Amino acid sequence: MKLLTSAAALALAATTSLSLAMPALAQAPGEDSAVPDTSCQYDCLIETVRAHMAALESRNYGSLPLATDVMFTENNVPLKIGQGLWRTVDEVDDNGLAVADESTGHAAWFGSVRENGTAAFYALRIHVSDGLIDEIETVVHRRTGLPAPFGDWENMEHFAEFYEVLPEEERRPRERMLAIADAYFDTVELNDGQVFAPFSEDCSRLENGITTTAPRPGEQQSAASIASGCRAQFELGLYRINKRIRRDLPLVDERRGVVVGTGFFDHANEFDRYLLTNGREMRTALKWPNSITLIEAFRIRDAEIQRIEATFTYVPYFMHNPFWSEAAPMPRFAPDADACDSACLTGLTNSVPQGMVGDDWQSVNWGEQVGYTENSVGIRVGESIWRTVTAIDSAPLVVADAATGKGVWIGRIEEHGQPAWAAFTVSADGDAVGSVDATIRRSEYGAPWAEPVSASDFSVLPANRRTPREAMVQAAGAFMAAISDNGPAPEAAADDCQWFVNGQPVGDCTSPFGGPILARVERTRDREILAIDEERGLAVVKFFEDLPAAGGEGYPLTYQVIELYRFEDGRVTRVEAFTSELPYGMRPR
Repeated sequence: MKLLTSAAALALAATTSLSLAMPALAQAPGEDSAVPDTSCQYDCLIETVRAHMAALESRNYGSLPLATDVMFTENNVPLKIGQGLWRTVDEVDDNGLAVADESTGHAAWFGSVRENGTAAFYALRIHVSDGLIDEIETVVHRRTGLPAPFGDWENMEHFAEFYEVLPEEERRPRERMLAIADAYFDTVELNDGQVFAPFSEDCSRLENGITTTAPRPGEQQSAASIASGCRAQFELGLYRINKRIRRDLPLVDERRGVVVGTGFFDHANEFDRYLLTNGREMRTALKWPNSITLIEAFRIRDAEIQRIEATFTYVPYFMHNPFWSEAAPMPRFAPDADACDSACLTGLTNSVPQGMVGDDWQSVNWGEQVGYTENSVGIRVGESIWRTVTAIDSAPLVVADAATGKGVWIGRIEEHGQPAWAAFTVSADGDAVGSVDATIRRSEYGAPWAEPVSASDFSVLPANRRTPREAMVQAAGAFMAAISDNGPAPEAAADDCQWFVNGQPVGDCTSPFGGPILARVERTRDREILAIDEERGLAVVKFFEDLPAAGGEGYPLTYQVIELYRFEDGRVTRVEAFTSELPYGMRPR
């Protein structure tokens, strides 16, 4: 018998010990068992997704077979089951489209609902494991001032083909169906006329209840009025604004030839004009970065996309899907007045919006590890408004506080010439920029709103009219708490105090307390004192307002708020708030 050399013996020993230390790969990665879960097959999944809709209509989630750790999202925000639409829904379609995939345990539903007497388009994906629902992902599209399709829900009909079982010869394996659906998203991404997906000659698409591939009478500006049919629109490059399509394809209904995808279309809007492949110039509907979140179904017959149905709604640009991506938290930095005093902070704070003009982000003195968010979504520096801002306020309001290590810039920005309010909170990492939290408010979200001209100018107060720092901090905290409680007006509010929201005067500071306006606010949360300036009597705070719309009016939403209090002689004489509308329950990063 041949003896092993010492080197070979050592190698064998190392290999053996390594194999013993590693877990055995007994099944595919991500699978709990090598045996598929058969606890809920096709008919069961269809029944379960319809049971979900019945439970939603009755606002009784307790009737559902829910896993103890069920994850529920509405427009990509994780919520407790029973929140959001569960508190506002009145009625659910009785003809919703349901599809299922027994291989993966997913089911989906498309249709419309009514909440607080108003229609909304709705799509749902659930996942069932061991007979229990452990994932509920929903997209709700409400009518807002943003330019998105919103169809006639009362007369909307789903394409009949989605309900038909395909003959065997017209089906394709799930792998090919997934590739075809993925090719559709590849075609939409950076749409420049190149078509990767196969389309049938009669391909049609339904988005939020509107057919978007066939023109409607009197319509002049839609994609369907420019080109009819799926392929023709893509060959023209109508959807070039789609910088990036982030997606997942969790469901394949093989018997009916249906693939369901979830994800985001990121509209970077880095340009506001573009040319179609035929030379026609187009202008973007929105001048600022935004994303739509969607659940979309493709009906594939004979390896061609025949019918498409999608439900989508706007969300902040580059928002994340918590089922398949995890956002990192904002880094935190301890204030260090010795490394960066108020003058240093003022310089750092001004450098950020200045660097946005022309996307000159490299001119900013960045720290070693930097966090950047826009409207509570983390994203890379150099993307989003770094590519759209064309001008900034020449006389912004800057409040810098070495005690907190933060500076706040408030003023006007322009995105391709369109004005918006902006509030940038800059945190110092030593003498460099460690993080930036941007709150942007555009006119499309409606009142309260006044077009920005420039930021307010607050002069330095005489020493005898200033308010001590601790008193300002205490009063600012009491103001935020009073908004949440809708109790009596804060004691610090002066009789002549005036309140402005997004530049628009909304009245005096005391009368809203205890009234119907603040009664809509369920709570203020994640409150933070950002900066105090005793010389000018300024306190800047940040908080989130949750408005669940459970009182029978409107729809659930959350505001990210940057609020400024002006103190004179110990009293608040002016309040200026800047708000960004977010999906209900969205958390800060």
